[in-house]
Amino acid sequence: MRMRERGVSTLGGILLAGLAGILTAVAISDWMVVDVRIVDPDPMHIKVPFPLFIADIASSLIPEEAMEDAEVPPELAANKELILAAVTSLLDAPDSALVKVSAPDALVEISKLGDNLRIAVDADDAVVRCTIPLDGVLYALEQWDWKTFDPDLIFDTLGKADNGPLVTVEVDDGTKVAVNLW
Repeated sequence: MRMRERGVSTLGGILLAGLAGILTAVAISDWMVVDVRIVDPDPMHIKVPFPLFIADIASSLIPEEAMEDAEVPPELAANKELILAAVTSLLDAPDSALVKVSAPDALVEISKLGDNLRIAVDADDAVVRCTIPLDGVLYALEQWDWKTFDPDLIFDTLGKADNGPLVTVEVDDGTKVAVNLW
């Protein structure tokens, strides 16, 4: 009888420790929240939070055959050092406005602020804001094989992103989409 009680106690302890480990991993991991608000004609609000490590695990399950067509041009790999140097230089550069393009129906501004590249588009029908973590881009490119597109590029980049908005889109009909990292 004592063996059975101890076995149940041990199994319960293992399950409790496993659950505590999973909850801790989820609590300390980066979360992405996709927030969609549609105003008209049928109002809807959808908010989908998910931990990035689950998306990373899911992307690792993509069969290699599915990625065969995702080859990158050989010119890209040939310019690897130049691309890495450009991203490094941009990261080391002082904060500044880099590009400003004005058209009759839109204004596009690209600037460097801290370790981020900020893209702002103000068009007649939409306002878009995007933040790209340059240190994440550099890290992802350094890890990459430069042969085929790899979803890990995205997750390596996002792993270095600051908490807060990554992309926001507001359309003139009131629809709003936001992707935030927490």
